[in-house]
Amino acid sequence: MALFLSGCAITQEAAPVDERSAASANARTAPAGTETPEGVEVFPAQTAPMTQRSMESMETTPEPSTAAEPETPRAATPQSPAVVALLDNADRQADSGKLDGAAAALERALRIEPRNAILWQRLADIRLRQNQPGQAESLALKSNTLAVGDRGTQADNWRIIAKSRRMRGDADGARQADSRADALLGRDGGGAQ
Repeated sequence: MALFLSGCAITQEAAPVDERSAASANARTAPAGTETPEGVEVFPAQTAPMTQRSMESMETTPEPSTAAEPETPRAATPQSPAVVALLDNADRQADSGKLDGAAAALERALRIEPRNAILWQRLADIRLRQNQPGQAESLALKSNTLAVGDRGTQADNWRIIAKSRRMRGDADGARQADSRADALLGRDGGGAQ
């Protein structure tokens, strides 16, 4: 044990100093075009030529939109290859009627990307198809909290909420949810489908 701890002991010797390091520091801090003690001239660094890619990344002003209404961004699509594969698996399972398998795949994807509004929305839709309207509504509301600024995804979530409310016999709540979806899409709405 003592041998092990002796490797951690602090020594009192100073580290060797290289005399060139002081001269290099002088060279780095000397004004441009002046001569340092070693006779080295210091000049400002030349910038590398701009590539097309670096010029594009510097552009910060977006081009004006010709549309009357600004385009709203869509919720994040899955970024992880694993999530994309799980989403594809969930789609295949849902298409073949295996809703439990689809839900399991979506839940696994959500463990990887828990802030992905689309994944929450897809799980809400599956829960609705599994006749679990309360859970579907909760999941759609969760998706809405993550889909800030994405009116299309939020409107789709409100449609899921409207369907879940209809399934529970809440016609007024369903109409309100449909109205919110219509408002997000810029429609007048006003009635149940």
